[in-house]
Amino acid sequence: MKKLDNLRFADTGASLYDLATSYIVSCPQCHSRAVITTDLAPSTFRLRCTSCFHVETPAHWYGAATAFVSVKCRECYHPLRRSASWKGTWKKLAMKCDKCGDQCEYDAHITYHSLHQGRMTDPVFGLDLWLQREFRGELFWAYNYEHLALLRQFVEAKLRERGISPRNTIKKNSSMISRLPVFIKKASHRADLLKMISQMQQA
Repeated sequence: MKKLDNLRFADTGASLYDLATSYIVSCPQCHSRAVITTDLAPSTFRLRCTSCFHVETPAHWYGAATAFVSVKCRECYHPLRRSASWKGTWKKLAMKCDKCGDQCEYDAHITYHSLHQGRMTDPVFGLDLWLQREFRGELFWAYNYEHLALLRQFVEAKLRERGISPRNTIKKNSSMISRLPVFIKKASHRADLLKMISQMQQA
């Protein structure tokens, strides 16, 4: 029975948000491993590098982002729309009205992207996640070692059950496991994925 339990995975319904208690990222200063955690008082994220000891609180976004403006011209009320890559410094876009020629800077809405140059980033600073590898053209990643350990349990299990432990706690398609990409779920990938995960756990 014990051996069977080792081959069984029961989805507890944990969402990706539940697993995002901390993030392991690449330090923006020395590119070594850094940890993003939440301080209890005050409740704010803080980055600490384990190599150069750089410390940073959220102020600058390092990842990909888009600035978007959709307004009416201040002079003639003609609709204006523009988007541009955002570099984390300004929050306005210069606009020129096609109808009346008026030029003005308008406040932009900033959309932060989880991917930057093909790499997954954390949602606080937009830094590359430390725990990510390419697997057969797909990106395999984890926020932290606890997240990675849960993925390993899923991959190595030959019997995968949903909503078993505990029962009736999982909403359809809300758990992290239910949203995993197909390449992680393939039994034919199990051995190679486990080998890669073992390497990642030592990183």
